Amino acid sequence: MYNFPYSIMEKRSFRERLIKRLYLNRARKRKILVYSTFIATSSFFLLIIGIVGMFILFAVISPFLPNPNRLRQRNTELSTRITDKNGKTLFEVYGEKNRTLAKFSEVSPNLINATLATEDSTFYEHKGFYLVGIVRAVFNRLRGQGLQGGSTITQQVVKNTLLSQERTLWRKVKEFILSLEIENKYTKEEILQLYLNESPYGGQNYGVYTASASYFSKKPSELTLAEAAYLAGLPQRPTYYSPYSSDPKAGVNRQRTVLKLMREKGWVGSDRKRYTITEEEYNKALAEELTFSSITRSIHAPHFVFYVRSLLAEKYGQDFVETGGLQVTTSLDLELQETAERIVAEELEKAKGLRVGNGSLVAIDPKTGYILAMVGSKDFFSDPEPEGCNPGTTGEGSCVFEPSVNTALSERQPGSSIKPITYAALLSKGYTVAFPFLDVPTTFPLGEGYPDYKPVNYDGKFRGPTSLRNALGNSINIPAVKALKIVTLPAMLEFAHNLGITTLRDYSRYGLSLTLGGGETKVLELTNVFATFARGGIYRDPVAILEVKDSQGNVFEKWRDTGGKKVLDEEVSYLISDILADDGARSEVFGPGSLLNIPAHHVAVKTGTTDDKRDNHTYGYTPVIAVGVWVGNNNNSPMHPSLASGITGASPIWNRFMKEYLKDKPDEWFKKPSNIVEVEIDKLTGMLPYSDYKTRVEKFVEGSQPTTRSPWYLKLEICKEDGRIANDACREDDKTKTKNYIKIQAELPEWQEYVDIWVKEKYDDEDEYFPPTKKSKYPDED
Repeated sequence: MYNFPYSIMEKRSFRERLIKRLYLNRARKRKILVYSTFIATSSFFLLIIGIVGMFILFAVISPFLPNPNRLRQRNTELSTRITDKNGKTLFEVYGEKNRTLAKFSEVSPNLINATLATEDSTFYEHKGFYLVGIVRAVFNRLRGQGLQGGSTITQQVVKNTLLSQERTLWRKVKEFILSLEIENKYTKEEILQLYLNESPYGGQNYGVYTASASYFSKKPSELTLAEAAYLAGLPQRPTYYSPYSSDPKAGVNRQRTVLKLMREKGWVGSDRKRYTITEEEYNKALAEELTFSSITRSIHAPHFVFYVRSLLAEKYGQDFVETGGLQVTTSLDLELQETAERIVAEELEKAKGLRVGNGSLVAIDPKTGYILAMVGSKDFFSDPEPEGCNPGTTGEGSCVFEPSVNTALSERQPGSSIKPITYAALLSKGYTVAFPFLDVPTTFPLGEGYPDYKPVNYDGKFRGPTSLRNALGNSINIPAVKALKIVTLPAMLEFAHNLGITTLRDYSRYGLSLTLGGGETKVLELTNVFATFARGGIYRDPVAILEVKDSQGNVFEKWRDTGGKKVLDEEVSYLISDILADDGARSEVFGPGSLLNIPAHHVAVKTGTTDDKRDNHTYGYTPVIAVGVWVGNNNNSPMHPSLASGITGASPIWNRFMKEYLKDKPDEWFKKPSNIVEVEIDKLTGMLPYSDYKTRVEKFVEGSQPTTRSPWYLKLEICKEDGRIANDACREDDKTKTKNYIKIQAELPEWQEYVDIWVKEKYDDEDEYFPPTKKSKYPDED
């Protein structure tokens, strides 16, 4: 009998289990197949929906997107060329984009390799976008985070040429679609060429051609590996990595990062090969010392150029000025400008010991209003002085965007140089240049709650009676304050506004000290005020632009002489000029033959110095030139106390320039109006001569000359017994005598008490100045 390992029942049970297992496996496989089929079908439908959705998205959005063909049809942005009046180029304005296009073949392989390794190492593999990058951008946006970078070169071309710089999901969608279209329409080399020509490299530099020239004075084909790596690192943060930024090491560190990427990562070509630099090339580039070009551009009369550019931008818009290819002829005389720049620089160097840090000069042709020269500082490109160029402070890292302060347009206190405006306003009210002011200590109440105003003269002296001519010529303060009080502040401000002063706007800020320079003006505007005097009271706007044409030669604007606007009587202008040209009228303060005189030329001139010597001005003019000069410090710190108007400061600059300009020109006097007459007058009072007192000859507008003697002079019959005015008894006893007195009378009754105090202090021992006011009591005794 055989013993089997399994019984019949066990065999049957095993078979059943086996069949059941096979059945379950088949069921599981059928379920997996069903699921797989569902997933595959769903995926297929989702793919179809995605494709259809993509086509719908393209169809809906595409009409509203920029046409990628514009990249071929884009107009090259043309620079605006600014010239002087003789056609000499001053500057070419590129605005934000100084661009010269470079072909792909004209770019060094070093720069192409560096750009690819840094910006897009798989450029030749993708079709315009990184799917991972797009998913990450959407995911971050859904989480409320900002959109991150990581764009392909193609996407950067879209951003730099066809779209704005905003960082929104909607712009990312448009960028994605346009990137696909560009990849379909352009070759990889064309796209890379667009990138190299459109990317920002700091300041005005857009494109590798301009960047290579600006930073290394080379063509892009001549760049070394080290230089190429530096440029390739700039587009990420052009300002921060600029060699002219506040942290120049940042750019060098960025260059080292680029070189490391080129060595370790490289880029993948269309042939699927990875291109990297060798260890030797890497080490050599690291060791190379970069030499950057000077930031000084080929620019003449820089402050004037930027002034002109601002005028153009106001009229035509900034973008058009920077890209429209305008041809601008200006009023500047470049040769004269260079003379002015040289004189300003040389004289300021001499004045260093006086703590004079900066200066400006403006020259205007009175006959036309042309600005012939404008020097805004001692050196536009000086570094690191505050008067110089400040790279890295503008957001673009270029000195062209942060010029030194143009002090010719800055608001500075003018000191006494504003006094001619006050006196012109006074003459316009009918006063004469012979009018006697009383230069005596005077208090001017300013109203309840305000301290009294007690002006003093610069030298602490008080001169007593002095004519308007001498008061203005010697720049005496007390008469100027009195003149403003007589004219009234609102009238003087309106007068200044009519003469072209735009800075004295808030009337509530000013008081009587305005006539001593207590309000800010601009050198350009104040120079033009004196030019208005030179042209006989005819106001012209300062002219900087003579003609503007577009790139095709079409004239947009052209200066035409309109004759100007009369804002001041010719007679008043002449009298102001005559006073300011009178060396004798200023000799008490400045001495005869000072720097305010130009040999062989009749020149009117006025100086001005502010408190603590913070500003020093000289303005002078003839019928053919008006010149204004300012010196001081940009931070408003005081100059040396020994600085003296007419001797140091602005006067030496003004004197040298005027001599240079007038040396070959005939002397031209101010045109004397036909109704100006000369009359002999009493020297003290400005009225008709009296007795044997001194006289002089003065000019008057016909009809305003004196016709009587001054009431200051009194001829009194005095009683000999008591020195009082004679009574009848004194006369009957023949005890009288006739005596001359001078009773000095104030300009206004309210100032008489101050005059009397001064007279008593000055002439206490001289009876002549104290006429009796009481009648004699003779023969009675007191």
